[in-house]
Amino acid sequence: MKITKMKVRELLTKELDIDVYDNVCEELGIAFCGPMALTKEGEQEFAEVMEYDVEVIEPNEAIYQYSWVGIVDVDGEEGEWQKKLKKAKKLFHGLAGYCSTEDYDRWFKEV
Repeated sequence: MKITKMKVRELLTKELDIDVYDNVCEELGIAFCGPMALTKEGEQEFAEVMEYDVEVIEPNEAIYQYSWVGIVDVDGEEGEWQKKLKKAKKLFHGLAGYCSTEDYDRWFKEV
């Protein structure tokens, strides 16, 4: 199993379709299709999330044999990890279109 570590910022530049989860409760659970970029407002809105660590796991026969998987590190003290998860969900759900058209256009741009 090949695991590549990177920041969320780098993941967004990758040309791949990946299932994204968090490393605490797997509540994030959403697909990301890259590459994508953030607008200036998006950079401000998601600055903290861009620096979260991600482990990208390539498909293999033993586990995750059909899709790429990204595990976003939101771990922390009680109360902290919930806030980090909420911010990560806002980013990745927004990228998937689960936000208003106005927010999408304000935060994201295709590459």
